[in-house]
Amino acid sequence: MKKYFKLLLTTMAFFVLAFMSFRISAKAEAINIYTVDDLLAVSENTNADYILMNDIDMAGIEWTPIDFTGNFDGNNHAILNLSVKSTSTEIRTTYDGNYKTYDTSFAGLFGVLENATVKNLTLKGINVTVNKEEPCFIGSIAGFAEKSSIENCSIDGTLRLDVSAKMFGVGGIVGYGGDGSITSTNADVTLICIDHDKENRDEQFMGGGYSAGYLDVDKCFIKIDGYDSDHGYVHDGGLVGMYILYPLGNNYAGYINNTRVEGMITFFEDNTDRRAYCKDFIGEVMNWTYEYVGNSSDFTRNEIKDYSKDLLPHYCEGGNFSKEVIESTCDEFGYTVYKCNDCNEYSYKADYTLKNHKLGELSVIEEATTEKEGLSKGVCSDCGAEVYVITPVVEEKVEEPEIQVETESIAEPETVPEKEPVKEEEGDTLLKVFLIGGLIICIGLVAAIAVVLFRGCKKR
Repeated sequence: MKKYFKLLLTTMAFFVLAFMSFRISAKAEAINIYTVDDLLAVSENTNADYILMNDIDMAGIEWTPIDFTGNFDGNNHAILNLSVKSTSTEIRTTYDGNYKTYDTSFAGLFGVLENATVKNLTLKGINVTVNKEEPCFIGSIAGFAEKSSIENCSIDGTLRLDVSAKMFGVGGIVGYGGDGSITSTNADVTLICIDHDKENRDEQFMGGGYSAGYLDVDKCFIKIDGYDSDHGYVHDGGLVGMYILYPLGNNYAGYINNTRVEGMITFFEDNTDRRAYCKDFIGEVMNWTYEYVGNSSDFTRNEIKDYSKDLLPHYCEGGNFSKEVIESTCDEFGYTVYKCNDCNEYSYKADYTLKNHKLGELSVIEEATTEKEGLSKGVCSDCGAEVYVITPVVEEKVEEPEIQVETESIAEPETVPEKEPVKEEEGDTLLKVFLIGGLIICIGLVAAIAVVLFRGCKKR
């Protein structure tokens, strides 16, 4: 009898665990991002898993940074022309080299990354331009990152911070962070930081990877063109402006390995009590417990002693630029090269365009309706890339009423059309079949055990 009872309990436990596993796996499924609207909708659910299914052009849209605690897989796709002019809503406590704390805001694709992952993502032509009078850090991927990882990403763009505050910084990938990592990521960035408060001393930070904090770095390539105009204390580095353990009390050995830094930081420090930290990898080291292996650099420290003019990549004011449009292919994004006709030296890339794929016949994934756009998939005949195409909402046809000729006739009784059965979602149907089947098996086992017990009682 005990043997059959154990069998019954084991069977029931199996189906309970299988049911829980089914529900958990369904919940963990990543949310696909196909369109601009899908990307904007990430702000409505910031603790979820996302996967980018298309390259997305954000031209003409001002992006509001998202505070994010989920997982974002770029799936080797790109976001083009992202424009950021504001900070996110969350405030975090940062500190300077004297461990003085500041309530700080952040800007980037993400404002705050916490317990999050960003991987396999390209940002082409990102432009972060923020004006603040309070402590602020900006980066391309995130303004702040803690207990988060950034892996296999590529960034191309310009970040500028105009500020009047006691502490601030600009980072090519992340603004400020710690207890996380940046791995196999490339950044080709122009960084501009302008301190507009000439009366009060500040703590300023700039880095091609991140401006301040304690993020581990491995197998990255950084190309930086930095411009720092500061009336306080400068902490600039080709990779990190200030390397300082963050958060406090979380002691561990960090690492900066197998990374290449190229470029130059042009700066001034208008301050008689000078620091003027500016080096190829780390401007100022505050925590010496870290591994440093396999790194190389080709970096120029360019200090300016004229404090009368803010430092910029370009000073011509006429706006007289010529344009050369580079068309996209199925392998490369298109862009426009703008060249100054006044100095014939300064040029930059902007206005990136999506890859030009040659799609054959589209396969319909979801039909468009009068209320919802449809989704189709095509395959490029040249490179084999899969491209998802949004089909527009179907226009509802308005039929003109027919002119009826009045004739006497016997009215037929109205017939009520039968309602079509409501179709169940495929996942719900499978779940019901699964549970019903399990219930039937359990009932059968109970019946079998009951029969065995009944016969045993009769024999006695």
